[in-house]
Amino acid sequence: MFRTKTLLLLLILALVAACGEHKTPPSAAPMADNEANRTAAAKQYLEVAPPQELLTDMTDKVVKILPENQRKMFLSVMQTKSLQDATYSISLNALVKHFTVNELKAMMAFYSTPEGKSIRPKLSIYMADIMPQISKEVVEALNQAEKEEQAKSPQGQKPQGQVKPGEPKGPQPQVKPAPPQPQAPAPPKAQKPQAQPGAPSPK
Repeated sequence: MFRTKTLLLLLILALVAACGEHKTPPSAAPMADNEANRTAAAKQYLEVAPPQELLTDMTDKVVKILPENQRKMFLSVMQTKSLQDATYSISLNALVKHFTVNELKAMMAFYSTPEGKSIRPKLSIYMADIMPQISKEVVEALNQAEKEEQAKSPQGQKPQGQVKPGEPKGPQPQVKPAPPQPQAPAPPKAQKPQAQPGAPSPK
């Protein structure tokens, strides 16, 4: 099994880097912002910033952390035409969905400049540098908040609203013990008949 979380994280970083905001010169000729114009502008942008670069960048990073016996298969999968075509289609649809025509034209103009071409590959490196540090800070902050929350409740006291399975919910009425019942008197013991004087004794 590949490290799925690592692959997803690197893909997210690459996508964030590819779609980062920049100060770009305004478009000289505004166009109507409709789906047809967005699609045309998105295709032009993808010629300047091909999405296959995302796969290449991710492949270079992930292959270094994989066991050697998994690298060959991983490289083979990442280089398949079907995956590259899917990446292009996904990128095109996302650009049309989230960006206006003028924004796409401005992005294309920026990445067509020498500065844009130089900045683009550095963005993924920049994101890869800061994200682990930010993630560490988030984890430490969550751990500290959890410790503070635990310190507020007394030791051994169950948080309100939590009931163990089988335990009755809510306060239970106190039942007084029943008074002791009076005991019936014991029946009198039978007495032996006394022998009369002169009477024959029983055999």
